Amino acid sequence: MRRLWKLARWSAFLFALAVDLALFYTSTPFTARSFFAAGLASLIMFIAFIELASLFRGGRRIRNFLERKEEKVHETGLHWVRLLRYIRDDKTSLSWIGIPVLIAMIVSVYEIAWLIWLGTSGVGSAATRSGSLGYVFSVLPDNAAVLGGFIPLIFAIPFAIFHVANWSSHRYVITPQRIIVHSGVFDYHMHGITLSRVVDVKQDYTWWQQLLNFGDVVFRETAGADETLDCVWGPKKFAKIATRYSHGSATQDGRDAETNEE
Repeated sequence: MRRLWKLARWSAFLFALAVDLALFYTSTPFTARSFFAAGLASLIMFIAFIELASLFRGGRRIRNFLERKEEKVHETGLHWVRLLRYIRDDKTSLSWIGIPVLIAMIVSVYEIAWLIWLGTSGVGSAATRSGSLGYVFSVLPDNAAVLGGFIPLIFAIPFAIFHVANWSSHRYVITPQRIIVHSGVFDYHMHGITLSRVVDVKQDYTWWQQLLNFGDVVFRETAGADETLDCVWGPKKFAKIATRYSHGSATQDGRDAETNEE
């Protein structure tokens, strides 16, 4: 499965590269038009593959893991901060994703600034030919070639797909009976935390984690063991719902015990 996953990521890269080369050489190579076409296509394909990678959430596996008449009450995943940490800890991915994305951000800022300048100064007026900004923006009158700065995003695709898919596949699901934890794309891990055994729910996060709406949720079970769900997106809501159903399970268990005694 790992080979299949690796093949899928690099096939996406080769496909994007082939499309980019085809557009570059069919749009009069090494002209503003060719850089514009290839750059815009690179940006679109990068975003498209990232969106596809984010769909790996194990929905079918989780549904198959549910017991009869068991339904999902709430679902969330890892916060995007964890995705950035995954990329940061992988030095190879950090270079192949970080540098192209940084270049793309610079190009985006430049193009936005050019559009603002163009709209406020007026095309063909004396203002467009004067001042430092006027000189910078008039070097390339249509600025189409600058979009070629998006082309390096092609080389970030296989690494971005890997990290985004693994990040997206990490899911936390609450049902009335338990919490289901799922992670992995092709090779995956899944286990459950029985809510009737949970006696306490604790949330751990700093002020900046609270600001970004993520943190750790710790479940203490009757056996005294702790189960920590880290970097939960929306920890307050998650803990609140889990607590509600854990208390409901405890109440129902008590009622069942009284019934059996009678």
